[in-house]
Amino acid sequence: MALRLTRSGVVCARRRWLPLALLAYCLSSKAFVPPGGSLTKSQTSAPREGAAVVRAGSGTDLLVREDLALERIEEDISQTEKGEEDSHKWNLLVLALFLSYALCDLDKVNLSVAVLPIQDRFGLSEADVGFASSSFFWGYMLTQLPGAMLIQNVPGGAFTVLGLGVTIQSLGTLGTATLQYLTDPQAALWLLCLSRALVGLGEGLGVPAVGASLGFLPESRRSSGTSNVYAGSTTGVGLGLLLCPFLIDHFGWPFVFWAFAAAGLLWTGWWAAIAPSLETDRDSLATATASPRDSEGDVPWQEILQNPGVWSVVACHALSNIAFYSLLTWMPTFFSRGVGLNIELAGFCAFLPYLFGAIASVGVGKLADKLLEDGWELSTLRKVFQGVAFFGPAACMLLNATLGPSLGTVSQVGLLILATTLKAGDRCGLFCTHADLSPRHAGALLALSSTAGAIAPIPVIEYIGHLIDTTGSFSMGLFVPVAVAQILGGLIYVTTATTERQDFDG
Repeated sequence: MALRLTRSGVVCARRRWLPLALLAYCLSSKAFVPPGGSLTKSQTSAPREGAAVVRAGSGTDLLVREDLALERIEEDISQTEKGEEDSHKWNLLVLALFLSYALCDLDKVNLSVAVLPIQDRFGLSEADVGFASSSFFWGYMLTQLPGAMLIQNVPGGAFTVLGLGVTIQSLGTLGTATLQYLTDPQAALWLLCLSRALVGLGEGLGVPAVGASLGFLPESRRSSGTSNVYAGSTTGVGLGLLLCPFLIDHFGWPFVFWAFAAAGLLWTGWWAAIAPSLETDRDSLATATASPRDSEGDVPWQEILQNPGVWSVVACHALSNIAFYSLLTWMPTFFSRGVGLNIELAGFCAFLPYLFGAIASVGVGKLADKLLEDGWELSTLRKVFQGVAFFGPAACMLLNATLGPSLGTVSQVGLLILATTLKAGDRCGLFCTHADLSPRHAGALLALSSTAGAIAPIPVIEYIGHLIDTTGSFSMGLFVPVAVAQILGGLIYVTTATTERQDFDG
């Protein structure tokens, strides 16, 4: 029989059950007194918890029992439907955040591919290109902490700030596309710097908004949700390295920026349409509140800045980004000049590590959730995954530095693919720790650590360039410094990181 019963269906069922039910009632209820016996005080007292209240009239209490049973069935169905609705909201939220991260990294990598034709058109020097590229990081650094505070003060909180960030980022990309209408090199350079700074400003606002949104996920889904979202980063980088050369070759370099800006604005419109439906009730999600804005509250910066667990995460994020952005910056050059591949093949080889990294991100998230369900202690889980994410790639870097040239191109590419695949473990380690420490202030913690992560790579990337020029070797100039950063990060995390909810969470 279907669980949802109409009143007419209940009446028919009652008529069929009534004779047997009356017999059962006489044998089981206090209406039946055994021969020679009498009801005790306990037997005549109030009914047990969950039992129907007996009312006067033959069979009345049976009808009451049926009503209670139907109410319980309807309540169970309601709870099941509510759980399915919440699961749908979580999945939709994760998908939207994944796409926002993919768009962010598409806009990060597009200039690194399109800069050569831009440089040729306007006669820009290497110093001009470096100055324009660094404009992104200046914007990226400046808005992350203000973005965390903005979440508290605007309607819609994190959801509004994320939409605003992607809009600004897309407008910055649009500004780069308009370079095609300029002829003056100096004006083109300043417009390029401004547009890249706007891209950084927008992405900087998005970082705390994504972190705050991930804080809404319950602990049982935090690893897989975070992994899936951050898979958008490696997906965006990989697609950018793969698509940009093709688009430039067939449609010209301005088309790359027009297309990516349009994609960002389309995402913003879709996000504005679905965001209201993602606002959840405090009781329905484990860590969410009535709105994204309420989940942050006033950020206790003094307590956060005095917390050792927070600084452990900040240091690890900085070291992780040193390794990530160093490889992102120099990997295409390594394949082109260090290995001797042509531009098309070098771009494809640079794409492969990020493809496998994105796939691995989804897998490790599901694995982490399963291990947590099987009884793994949360702190152990985080440290195992983050240890793999730091020490595994470090071993690959050292192998590439010592044995790579003698092993050949295929082995060198394979080691870089393995390194990026193993790095996916940080989705269930470092990048979940912000929400472990404080679901309420996860966005502020991510903004703090990501700001450090944006500053740290700038001098290191420049230093690696000098090392490559001085040594004439990518082994000593690139792979060894990256391995050192990863080993230091791994040691800091496994010895100092904590997953305990901190007092400043409230």
